[in-house]
Amino acid sequence: MQHPPKVPGTASQARRKTRSVRQQVKKASARHKQLGTTIARQHAGARRILSREDPPFGVAFLGSARTKPGQVYYDKNIEAAAAVAALGYPIVHGGGPGQMEASARGARRVKNALSIALGLRLTKVEQVSAEHDISIWFDDFSPRIDTFRHLGRVAMVFFPGGIGSLHESMSVIDNIMQKKAPPRPIIFFEPEPEKPYWTGFFAWLKDTVMARGMLKEEEISFVQIAHSTEELVKIIKTSAGAK
Repeated sequence: MQHPPKVPGTASQARRKTRSVRQQVKKASARHKQLGTTIARQHAGARRILSREDPPFGVAFLGSARTKPGQVYYDKNIEAAAAVAALGYPIVHGGGPGQMEASARGARRVKNALSIALGLRLTKVEQVSAEHDISIWFDDFSPRIDTFRHLGRVAMVFFPGGIGSLHESMSVIDNIMQKKAPPRPIIFFEPEPEKPYWTGFFAWLKDTVMARGMLKEEEISFVQIAHSTEELVKIIKTSAGAK
């Protein structure tokens, strides 16, 4: 039986090719190794603190960090947070300036009210000027909004804000729509009804998104607009009484 002639270097080339493939696989594995690890670490940290402190679910207040004391948006937030805290619900806020600080100050106006800060470490360090009872700090947006969604099961209130507030509100709404989170009122607060902030956004949803079949009105029936503190309190009370 005649054997095929040996080709010099074939075995060596095969070994080099195998090593090269292994190195590529190892490199690809390392490339994706960090996916989810920092997020999981932050979730675990939040879970440890919440398990230790065991706060009840409350009402989350979100909005822009750029508002200042004395501005209508800021002052109305203090008033609204205080009114909700007077109902006995913890106030969950973002642990920073602007609307976040206003919510914390509102909670502090009510004796024995619980103030929970969910802070975010940014390049520009944010400071909480108002006192709070529980604080959890995050490096990333996603575990922070997950924790907002977890703690704000009574209701979530969105004061005027920019890209961050829109991102947070749409994330929560989508999760409730897709039944990935328990339903609760998602309330957009209008501090100045005579100068509406959210009207244009909801007009776009109705006239463009819904009109073109991308969304059905009944899918977001849990989304509401409050034009006053009294209306906000009524929405929360009605929802709590229905559960």
